[in-house]
Amino acid sequence: MSDARRIMRDAPEMLADLFDTIASAAAERGMNQEDADALALAVVDQLADAYAGQLLYFGKGTHMRLRQRDLDMYRDFDGHNHAELADKYKLSVVRVYAIIKKVTELISVEGQQSLL
Repeated sequence: MSDARRIMRDAPEMLADLFDTIASAAAERGMNQEDADALALAVVDQLADAYAGQLLYFGKGTHMRLRQRDLDMYRDFDGHNHAELADKYKLSVVRVYAIIKKVTELISVEGQQSLL
């Protein structure tokens, strides 16, 4: 058991859950477990300092997840695979066209703004 896990053993439930979630996400991305635990402890410690005693509300993250889906779809797009993407993302072909257009325009605008 890592030192970080020993420290978190008697932590409040929400902090312990955050620790487990962060450590798991870091390990899934290739970080060794001890480093993942150390990162999770550092993040939980900073969150505890920043929000100690406050009531927190976590939204569902629907818009964030849709943005991620749209970016993933854009990255998967090869110029001709609208139907394949519609099947993969369980959308209509028309919706895929609209999403690709929207993301393309967004990326274009962001690129132009960075030139200013």
